[in-house]
Amino acid sequence: MLNRREFLGLGLLAFGVAIAPNQLNAINFRETKPKAWTATKVDEAIKELFGTTQTVEGKIKLKAPDIAENGAVVPISFETNLKASKVAVFQDANPESTVAVFNIPENAVIDYAFRIKMAKTGTVTVVADVGGKLHKVSKLVKVTIGGCGG
Repeated sequence: MLNRREFLGLGLLAFGVAIAPNQLNAINFRETKPKAWTATKVDEAIKELFGTTQTVEGKIKLKAPDIAENGAVVPISFETNLKASKVAVFQDANPESTVAVFNIPENAVIDYAFRIKMAKTGTVTVVADVGGKLHKVSKLVKVTIGGCGG
């Protein structure tokens, strides 16, 4: 039997689920843009995802180490005040360039941090789509121990 507290808790949970915004639906970019995930060059992947390679530099703050001691766990973080609808991360150290694509909800704070694998020294690039205008920032990361079987 449910006691009163459990019953009220379940009721509040059900209410919360019912009023949750239905804008939180993810886009599977692997299905909708499959060529972006098999592109071997960063520019090819950017073109597949965004339709163009024309970018402007800046307005995105990218943090990545100058030297990564282990390519299997390279910390990457980026943030921006831009009102981007989509942000993608690329690198040119692995056979496939696209690392991640984020569909950004309206009025979201763009401040992401995660770790990526890099087989060798390469450049990490972040691209943000702001009303069809692409903003880009890149940084070279030197890898001393390979992350993909090295």
